[in-house]
Amino acid sequence: MRQEIGVSLLLLAGTLAPLAGCERDAEPGTERQRERAAEIRPVGPYAVAGDALYRREDGTLVAVAVLPGAEAAAPDTLEECVAEIPDLGKAHFGRLDLAPDTAWAAWATTGPGACVGVLSPGEPGVRVLGRWLAAYPDTLLWAPAGHYLAIGLARAGRRDLEVYDAMAGRRLQMPWEFECGYEGDCDVTSATWLGGTLLNVEIRLGPAEPPVPFEVNVAAAAPATPEEEV
Repeated sequence: MRQEIGVSLLLLAGTLAPLAGCERDAEPGTERQRERAAEIRPVGPYAVAGDALYRREDGTLVAVAVLPGAEAAAPDTLEECVAEIPDLGKAHFGRLDLAPDTAWAAWATTGPGACVGVLSPGEPGVRVLGRWLAAYPDTLLWAPAGHYLAIGLARAGRRDLEVYDAMAGRRLQMPWEFECGYEGDCDVTSATWLGGTLLNVEIRLGPAEPPVPFEVNVAAAAPATPEEEV
């Protein structure tokens, strides 16, 4: 049965204290409730469980987004992701990384297909940035300024990198994308934020080619047009 879960968390000696203010399916202290409390992992003003994202409101964690089939109820069910990833209900939230200013957090699902987005203290609470059926987002890199997010993707034996203006919710056009030409030609060998909004990326343009460095001020990058989205 779907239900809203509000959980007040206290960290004592590295463990979760007993739950307070939690709606119950049956009698107090059921085994499932204890298991669910153990799954919830606080991350700054947010928390993540296997199938739900939470935000702290007045000292209580309130579910703000859930995957299909989750027991918790939330205002966001990630319909943008479900439309492209029919098996999203088999996935779980594997990452929740705070931005340097701690006001925003990036999240990623794992499992069949993948979806990446951001979680914020205001509205909209949840924003989807990217959805992929044939790529695995294994790296989330916040810029030191906390406004931009670089997403490292594993794709069929090679690596890719997409950069987003996280607060605007749009992908940015990167200069190496023009050099690559075709999706299978390029492989990202490294990506490092040098400070602020300056990103250093090394790209191998072909299997036998040496890496080529690209230094980009992402704050000056133009948004990717719809036909350039991948």
